[in-house]
Amino acid sequence: MYILVDNSKDGELNFFYTLNTKWVQQVFRTEQSLDLLSALDDCLKKIGKKISDLRGLAVVVGKGRFTATRVAVTVANTLAYTLQIPVVAMKDPDTAQAVNMIESAPVGQYVSAKYSGEANIGKKKN
Repeated sequence: MYILVDNSKDGELNFFYTLNTKWVQQVFRTEQSLDLLSALDDCLKKIGKKISDLRGLAVVVGKGRFTATRVAVTVANTLAYTLQIPVVAMKDPDTAQAVNMIESAPVGQYVSAKYSGEANIGKKKN
C-alpha cells in the first residue's frame, strides 16, 4: 500500500492511498498540522490497515505553510526510516506519478522540505 500525504492546504489534510490498485482520497479537517499522525492512524483504521502495510510514501512539498510542510516531511521520513520503505517528495499530489517515483526510489533516501516562500520566523510584521 502506498500513501501520498498532502498537508499543503490550511485546515485540510489529504491522504491518497492505494486500495486494490486504485487510488482513494480521504480528507481530514484539522485544527493544526500536528494532527497529521492521528489523522493517518484514523485513515488506516477506516480501511482496516496497519502502519506495517505501508510499502512506500510520497509527500507534497513546496506548497502550503512552513510548519505543515515540516511536519509532513518529518513524519514521512520517520515512517520511511522505521519501516525501511521508500519516500519521495512531490510538488503536486499526482497519484500516477507517485507510483513510478516510489517504485524507483531507493530505501534509505529521504526527502527535504521545500517551501513556498521565504521563512519569516522571528521577523517583525509591519
